[in-house]
Amino acid sequence: MRLLPAIDLIGGKIVRLTEGDFSTEEQYGDPYELLKAWQGKVPMIHLIDLEGAKAGEPRHLDVVRYAKSLGFLVQTGGGIRSEASLDAVMETGADRVLLGTKAFTDPDFLDKATEKYGKRIAVALDAYDGKVAINGWQEATKLDDISVAQDLVKRGIETILYTDIGSDGKLNGPNVSRMKALRQIVNVTLIASGGVTTEEDVKELKMAKIDEAVVGKALLSGKVSIEELIEWEARYA
Repeated sequence: MRLLPAIDLIGGKIVRLTEGDFSTEEQYGDPYELLKAWQGKVPMIHLIDLEGAKAGEPRHLDVVRYAKSLGFLVQTGGGIRSEASLDAVMETGADRVLLGTKAFTDPDFLDKATEKYGKRIAVALDAYDGKVAINGWQEATKLDDISVAQDLVKRGIETILYTDIGSDGKLNGPNVSRMKALRQIVNVTLIASGGVTTEEDVKELKMAKIDEAVVGKALLSGKVSIEELIEWEARYA
């Protein structure tokens, strides 16, 4: 299992939110300093532009470029809702680009993006109580997460990042039961996000045959060190 250290960005700073609520913002310093500290320790990072997700256009492409200059593989997303924005993110050299809101409100856009960029396109499926949320998690939909995942696979998507919003930022563990339900219906690279905090969490996700997991607040708050993350990844590879 691959573990992806996460950096969420607002105003040029690393932040974490609880359940996607912008009023719960906690700051964790400068992304450039942290990326430099992680250089050579982990192969891939998860960079999310929360400010961009709320605004509807990317705001932190400079951080993506810097991460690439340090040799990281980068998974990134946030606010990519036009062809121009998508092209701009791809031009940074990002290895995996996450589409969220636009993937659900404009399926033709998703199809064109996949046709143009292939496996570099992934979808961020964010849900609360099984219902998909869009626009930086600020707007609920009536779309069922399981049905949406099935449709994404039919459309040729090979990587799905699933965030359980109810678990995000709480350090209480991931929604393993939901990840198991998804794993039973989709045979693609499946990434768990939200609540991953302990080695036991990683073990449970591995047993559920989840391919990758994002670790955010647990890492930034010091609940787990980058060295422990590396050990867990090796143990549950």
